[in-house]
Amino acid sequence: MTPKDLRQALPLFSEFLDRFTPHLVDDKRSESRRERADAYLRGLLLDSKDSKTAEAIALKVHGDPSQVRMTQVFLGQSAWADEPLRGELAGWVSQELGSDDGMLIVDESGFPKCGTESVGVARQYCGATGKIDNCQTGVFLTYAGAEDHTLLDTRLYLPEEWTADATRCQEAGVPADVVFRTKPELALELIRTAGPRVRHGWLTFDEGYGKDPCFLSGLEELGERYIGEVPKSLRGWLKRPRVEEPKDGRVGRRRTKPRVRAGEPKPQTVEEIARSLPGSAWKRLCFREGTKGTQVAHFAAIRFVAEREDLPGPDLWLVIERSCDQAPYIKYYVSNAATDCPLLELAKAGHRRWPVEDCFLRGKQEVGLDDYEVRGWRGWHHHMTLVMMALWFLVLQKRRLGEKNRDGHDVA
Repeated sequence: MTPKDLRQALPLFSEFLDRFTPHLVDDKRSESRRERADAYLRGLLLDSKDSKTAEAIALKVHGDPSQVRMTQVFLGQSAWADEPLRGELAGWVSQELGSDDGMLIVDESGFPKCGTESVGVARQYCGATGKIDNCQTGVFLTYAGAEDHTLLDTRLYLPEEWTADATRCQEAGVPADVVFRTKPELALELIRTAGPRVRHGWLTFDEGYGKDPCFLSGLEELGERYIGEVPKSLRGWLKRPRVEEPKDGRVGRRRTKPRVRAGEPKPQTVEEIARSLPGSAWKRLCFREGTKGTQVAHFAAIRFVAEREDLPGPDLWLVIERSCDQAPYIKYYVSNAATDCPLLELAKAGHRRWPVEDCFLRGKQEVGLDDYEVRGWRGWHHHMTLVMMALWFLVLQKRRLGEKNRDGHDVA
């Protein structure tokens, strides 16, 4: 949206905020909370090149230095619940964009930080800098429909060095019931919470989540249809091996777990399976039309039995992609889609992770996703919730302008 578009959209902003107001109203301070939310959101939306810290927003929107402290208190200390706002957001996204082929996307984003006091900050891989860095990491859930995409929900990742230090967590305002959870575990929590609120038919993720068998099992238990990248070391069988149940042996301690029967084939890595495929297994497919033009690659798909805890697990699709040009690459995906799912549909679904990167880019460039100075748990989630609301407002206005354009009306 151009600055002019945004100025024209602001009269609709009050109506937009009305949808969320019931979740801000809970006591005599509710009116001031709405006003503070209104001001903070306006600050996120206006002047995309300016700083989006609480101080900068207070000065820009109120024009009064005395409002800086009150804005900081609203963001970092005021005890308004952010979860209901994100729940309302998910329902609205489903209403506007939801479809049976909509995609939920799991991914994470790093936020470089100085010092050691910001909640969750640690030396860890940071996607923003492409290296191990001092940063915070948020796990995000994105929705991508046929017409647009937006962020839905998030959780802050706390490394074990944080959850093992009760005093440090208490000082940062981390709730007492928060324990260490891996990023895939946080992603499953997001899917359990927001997934049922949004109409969708697919879920996708990158290798960092696909390598976790508990994450995949969790998706299967939730009834999610997924396709996501996995490492080349993932193992499985082309034919389900026979398994023998525990029984008393002649010597030694009795086994308590089943095991693959002796003499059965050993599991193969997906890399080994790919090498053994005949040339006839590969098809050249166009999987996406985008800004880079028509994107094509060679794909092959084969049914295989995934290994879970050294035993045969579910029957899945193993989808393998390799480049058609001189820049060689090969990717591996697994999917629990139906056995009659066409290869082209699998290939296209596997390449629908790009909207989350676009959301991160737009979030950082337009509405201050990474432009915050809060240190505590509450402030981080408050900021992220308001950023996701601001991003959704932009999506709605873009859709409104697009509809007018299609109708031939003047939007200037």
